[in-house]
Amino acid sequence: MSEHDQKNDIKDEPEHKAALIPEPVSQPLPAPAAKEVIHSGRLYQLFTVVLSAVIAFSLDRAAKLWALSHLIFGEESAYWPGVLQFRLTNNTGAAFSLGRDHAPLMTIIATVYTIVFICWALNRLIKASAFAALERVGVGLIIGGACGNLFERYSQGCVTDFLEFAFFSFPIFNVADALIDVGLVLIFVDILFLHKDEGKPADAQ
Repeated sequence: MSEHDQKNDIKDEPEHKAALIPEPVSQPLPAPAAKEVIHSGRLYQLFTVVLSAVIAFSLDRAAKLWALSHLIFGEESAYWPGVLQFRLTNNTGAAFSLGRDHAPLMTIIATVYTIVFICWALNRLIKASAFAALERVGVGLIIGGACGNLFERYSQGCVTDFLEFAFFSFPIFNVADALIDVGLVLIFVDILFLHKDEGKPADAQ
């Protein structure tokens, strides 16, 4: 072999060696690490629900305490002329004054409803199904609003209602009732228009 050929072989050798080195392959996370990521995602989802529920409960309590200290029972007071007005009343029934003549039954139904709904939310969380942020906030608002009304049912035997529409006949309601409805709307909007990939892991959100 000539000296020129030997130099060419030496020059080409690094390229052959580089071709033989396999490219790194991304490996999935070890099982403990994957579980930790999923666990962190679930904790974050739970925190979102709990925070929304606490905010809803606090808003409802603050609004009811304000109404009890500033409004007179049965007296109409315009807040947003032609749209919304205040009329303080006690409600022994369900939301929007439904079933007000059956206070014990309504309290039992409201308690069972709240417990079942919380169990449903925990089941979604445990199964790590797609639990989007909008849905989590909606769930929190419903739980917080329901707990706000339950607090009054068990502490004073009735619920404080003080909000009334002025432009059409509708039962008097409170902030908790309104937040429950907002929560339901958020859940339906997420499920019908935004909800995708039901099988995503919990940390995907």
